[in-house]
Amino acid sequence: MRTVVNDVQRELTVVENSELRRYELLVAGTTAGTLDFRVVGRRRVLGHTEIAADQRGRGLATTLIKAVLDDLLATGVRVTNYCPAVERFLQDHPQYVVVLDPSHPPIHPHSRSAADEKKQVDHSAPLQQLVHAQHSRLRELAARSQDPSMDGFERRRITDHFTAVAAQHAAAVADVLLSAARMLPGEDTGVLLDNLKQFEQALRVLKGRAYGDARFLNLSATETWREVERLLAEHESTETRIVSGLERLHGADGATDLARALAQRQWSSPTRPHPNSPHAGVAGRFAHQLWRIADSTWDELEGRGLPTEPAEHANRHSAFSHYLFGTPDDAGSPGGTDTPHIHQDPGKQ
Repeated sequence: MRTVVNDVQRELTVVENSELRRYELLVAGTTAGTLDFRVVGRRRVLGHTEIAADQRGRGLATTLIKAVLDDLLATGVRVTNYCPAVERFLQDHPQYVVVLDPSHPPIHPHSRSAADEKKQVDHSAPLQQLVHAQHSRLRELAARSQDPSMDGFERRRITDHFTAVAAQHAAAVADVLLSAARMLPGEDTGVLLDNLKQFEQALRVLKGRAYGDARFLNLSATETWREVERLLAEHESTETRIVSGLERLHGADGATDLARALAQRQWSSPTRPHPNSPHAGVAGRFAHQLWRIADSTWDELEGRGLPTEPAEHANRHSAFSHYLFGTPDDAGSPGGTDTPHIHQDPGKQ
């Protein structure tokens, strides 16, 4: 058996049992769930997910399915899915649609209602699905960052997370989609390149203002966010048109490859905006690689969590970040990082 995931803290292990042709989820060494599969060439056909009755209600099916799909994505294996639980997971996490093999869709034995058809994930447009999921996530983070009910610390933390995810998405789009879009007719490629530069500049202002940069404190939060959201909407519109053109140009297989490349590049891109750096071509890709190294180093020094997967980064601060931001060191406080007095916006101190 091959170990796919081993979470020591939660006592969870996911293994691939090739002999029984199933993935197994073990809790404290006991099998708590399984996901059956068949091997067809280089493809996996997923059959049925089952969680033990006494283990249900803990989200273990989601844990198992995510581990399996992550493993298949990492190994480049495509999937034909017949499992309803996996289908529901794909509806909630459309970024995983890229694992499906569009040339071998499942044949459903029963007719589907109109409502079911509407809810069904569009497997024929994986690149469009991925881009839509990424922009939905950015809009959600932007909305949460402006929630007036949050205290200054939490609002700054989510704003920082939005900035990191948006910067990574912008760099990945420049590296993957701009390069592929050079063969498309029209002016959308140039429009997107100009938008990326302006968008990263707006992100730089947003991050600087959130962290008390004196150059940007004269701008109100409302006008700063208005500019960011305007450029984000323009970016989404232009990117969607380019993606549609790429899907027509390359077909389902080519679009799936682009979606996979975009998803992989996003989580290895710079976590900070660099508007004055090259964006396109070999120079742009090389600059993004260098900035990724620099950003990762700076993030570690600050104790800033990296958005390396679709989840919120950790809420943690190093001693160096306290020095940089002028926030009190909470190491000796009885409340730790949950003590209210350290949750202050440096720009308001």
